[in-house]
Formats: sequence, structure tokens, C-alpha cells
Amino acid sequence: MTPDWNWFFSTLSQSTAAIVGIIGAFIIAKIFANQASFNDKNNRMKTLVVESRKILDKIDTIDFDWYNRETNSAAHSSADREIAKLKQEESTEFSDEMLLKIYEEANFSVFSERSPILDKLREKVNNVCHQNLERRLRKEAADRARELSNSGQLTGLAQINALIRANTSHFDIDTRQTVLNVPGLSPPWIPLQKEWDLITVCHLEAKHHARVVSDFLESVKGNPESPPQITWSLLMVGLIFLAGVIYPLTFMPAVSLPTLIFPWAELSNAFLSVKGALLSLLAASFSFVFLMFTRTNISMKYAVEQIGELERLADVKNYSAYFRYLAQRSAE
Repeated sequence: MTPDWNWFFSTLSQSTAAIVGIIGAFIIAKIFANQASFNDKNNRMKTLVVESRKILDKIDTIDFDWYNRETNSAAHSSADREIAKLKQEESTEFSDEMLLKIYEEANFSVFSERSPILDKLREKVNNVCHQNLERRLRKEAADRARELSNSGQLTGLAQINALIRANTSHFDIDTRQTVLNVPGLSPPWIPLQKEWDLITVCHLEAKHHARVVSDFLESVKGNPESPPQITWSLLMVGLIFLAGVIYPLTFMPAVSLPTLIFPWAELSNAFLSVKGALLSLLAASFSFVFLMFTRTNISMKYAVEQIGELERLADVKNYSAYFRYLAQRSAE
């Protein structure tokens, strides 16, 4: 019994074509869905960048330097009054915890570095302690001079000098005035409060926008719309089509056992024949379609510059250099 190879090649081609059609349709439908998602995310990415520009423009209207200057001026005045009340004569008696308490109660601007302010307050504490010590020594010297004068041990010019020192020792350094005590130099509390309200609103908007950007970044990292599995699947489906559909049809009609060895003359005649031309055209058209979808799948990758911009916007500290102080304050 002679086997009919036409049935084999015909069945192989039809079965492979059905499998290629099912798998190819599923993959192409997935590519179209990914393309729609890719376009939506690209538009969303542009919208997020535009919204961030709006927030940044609003932040640019804040005068942080003016706010720091006015707030710290009032805070230094408040701290000066508290430091002037100190009774210590040695700066070592005044601990860092006590200095930090004065700093916190004075309400310095949160947008200022703490260390330079504490160093300045420590210097003022040292001066007050030194003045307290000098005042005590002058008072003791005046008391001794008064005792000597009363006992009659001092006479003449020495007695007059002693009386002068005794009278001047009653003047206390605590009577000095601060900036807040001078009329017309009080801080602009209402504008400062408005500026703080604007800072708070801008920080909350930037913080919320940073969270939105961070969540969006999770959906675009790794280019989920361009998985390599689809690319390899398309290439494999194309190879299966050429090997399982087109190639078997070249043997039909088979009148004898097929051979894989073709003379060049027979091979050229096969391509120039009507059958060869149709199969070549079909193979080229199918390959073009699959390569086009393969290219489409590979190209659905987000720009590195845009991802970098979103990563920068996902951190609220990048909206303003001063917002890092608020982040430190929240951490504390």
C-alpha cells in the first residue's frame, strides 16, 4: 500500500494554521489591549507632570527667607528675655536640655538649621552667666567698701569712690530692652500666619501629589505593556506558520516520497511557479504582519527621562529644599 502524502501535508497545514490562528489572535488582542493601556498611561504621565508644575509655581510664590527672618527675629527676642532671667554664674551649670527647652519655647522657624541657632543661644547664655558673676563680684566689693566706710577705715577720696561703687551696684542688667519691647518693631504676625498657611497648603498638595506619582510609578516600572514573553511568542508563532503551513504546502501535490534535497534548477522553477509565487507572497505577508506586531510590542516602553522625572516628583522634598525640614519635623 502506497501512503498518500497529500493527506499528511494537507492535515498538517490545516491543523497548524488553526493553532497559529488561535494563538495569534489571542496575542494580537493582548497587544491591542496593552497598547490602549500604554497610551492611557502616557497621557496620565504627562498630566501628572503638568500638575506638578502647577504646584511648583505655587510654591515659588512663598518667600521662605522673609518668613525665616521675621520668625527668627521674634524667636530670638523671646529667647533673650528667658536667657536674661538666668541666675547661673557658670555656663557649665546650664545644661543642653535647658538650652533646647528655651529654643523650643521660642518657636524658631522650622525652616532654619537648628545647630547655628543653638550655638548663638549658648553664646548668649555664656555672656549672661559672665555678667551675673561680674555683678555678684561688684556687689561683694561694694558691700565690703560700704562696711569699711561705715567703720571709719576709709576716708577722703577712697570713701567717695566706695560710696559711688555701692550706689551703681544697684543697677541691674535685667532692665535692658529687646526688639519686641520697642514700639513699631513688633513682628507682622498676621502676614506671617498667612505665609505659614500657604506653606502648609503647598506642602500638603505636594505630599499628596507625591503619593499619587509614587503609586503610578508602580504601574509603569518594568514596562508591563511590553513583556518579552509576547515577543518570543510572536516569533515562535511566525516560525510555526512558516514551518507547519507554508513549508508542507510546497510538497503538494506529492506523487512520491518527498525529499529535502532540491537541485537549484528545480528550486528556482518552484519559486517561479504559480504555487511558489503564491506561497512566497503568503509567507512574506504573514511575516510582515507578525514582525509589525512584534515591533509594536517592543516599542511600548516608557521613556527613561519621563520615568526619572516621575521618580523625582515622587519625593516631596524635591518640590522645595525647605520641605526637608518639615519631613524631619514629622520624623521626630
